Amino acid sequence: MDFNKETNIAIEKVIAEKLPQMIEDKTTKMIEDIVSDIFRWGNVKDSIKSKIEESINVNLQKFDLIDYSSLIGKVINENLVSQVNIQPIIDMTQNIVGFVDKKEISLYEINQMFIEAAMEDQDQDGEGKITFIVDDEDESTYNWVHVYADIEANKEKRQCTFEFTISTRNEGARILSMYINNWRGRKSATPELLSHLYGIEAKIFRLYSAQVKITDLDGSMETYWSRY
Repeated sequence: MDFNKETNIAIEKVIAEKLPQMIEDKTTKMIEDIVSDIFRWGNVKDSIKSKIEESINVNLQKFDLIDYSSLIGKVINENLVSQVNIQPIIDMTQNIVGFVDKKEISLYEINQMFIEAAMEDQDQDGEGKITFIVDDEDESTYNWVHVYADIEANKEKRQCTFEFTISTRNEGARILSMYINNWRGRKSATPELLSHLYGIEAKIFRLYSAQVKITDLDGSMETYWSRY
C-alpha cells in the first residue's frame, strides 16, 4: 500500500466533497459572531428600541409593570369592542367585579350598598342595622374623609371590615387608601387581594382600583334597614 498515494486521494476527496460545506459553516459562524458583536457593543439595540418607541408613541422607560398591563389591556379592549358585542359580558361580570364603567357614585349609594349586603347576609331577619361612620375631622386640614363600614351593627372604627380614606384635595373625591379587615387580618387593598374578594368587598375594591369619583360626602347616611 502506497501511503502517500492514499493520503493524497483522501485529501482530494475531502477538498472536493466537504471543503465547500466547511467553508460555508465557518463563514456562517464568523458572520454570526460579527452580528452578535454589533448588537452587543454597538448602538443598534438602542436604535431599534427608539424605532419601536416611536412606532407606538410611548416611552417604554416611563412604564412600570402595572402601566404595561394597562397599556396592553387598553389595546385588547379597543380591538375587542370593535369586533364583539361585549355588553352581555359586562352584564354577567357586574356582580363579580363591581362597577365596570361607572365614573362616579355618591357616598350615600355606597352606604346603600352596605345595607343591601347586610340584608342579603342576614336574609332570615326582618330588620337590622349596619355600621357606617363618616369621620371628616381631617377634611378641613388634610382634605381627607375617613369612612368605616361594616354590614354588622355597632362596630368600633378599627373593628369594621372596611376602612377607607377619601381624598378631596384634587378635583373630584376618590378613595386614596383602603384596608379590609376579615379572617385574613387587616390588609391593605392590593390587586393581588382582589382574587380573594367577593360580594361587597369586591365591589368596594373596584371603586378604589378604578378611582371612581365619590360625590356628596356630607349627605345623610343610614344604618337601619327593614323588610317591612
